[in-house]
Amino acid sequence: MDGQISWAVTGTLWTWKERVMNLIIPGRRAHQARLEAELDRKQDEMRRTILQLAAALGMESHEARRALIRESFLASGGVPPRSD
Repeated sequence: MDGQISWAVTGTLWTWKERVMNLIIPGRRAHQARLEAELDRKQDEMRRTILQLAAALGMESHEARRALIRESFLASGGVPPRSD
């Protein structure tokens, strides 16, 4: 008889635990989904920033190369044709 009672109590506790977990897990999943969405948004934002910085650096390096070439021509006594 004691075995049947302990089995019934264990079964009842297990059912109660399942019910509680079924209430908690969707909240955790929703929280995780929100975190992942925020990480995706941040990643996209950082990617855009990196590409903008890379483009700006590319333009600056292009201008620096043009200035260096022009200075080189001036130092040698010649002047390159203007491409502006």
